[in-house]
Amino acid sequence: MILVNGVEYDYEDVDVGELVELVGVEPRGIAVARNGEIVRRSQWTTTVVVSGDHIEIVTAAAGG
Repeated sequence: MILVNGVEYDYEDVDVGELVELVGVEPRGIAVARNGEIVRRSQWTTTVVVSGDHIEIVTAAAGG
């Protein structure tokens, strides 16, 4: 079980890129943190999500 933006999911042993796709988030303009550490986009395919991980996906917003 992992937490993505506070919601529990039963996804494990997937990489960050796959996870973003599985939860239905458009990957353009987002940032992903795993257990409080930013995961660079270049590392999405090599960073595996495991049980107990806390993932935060945030979208950049423009404006003022």
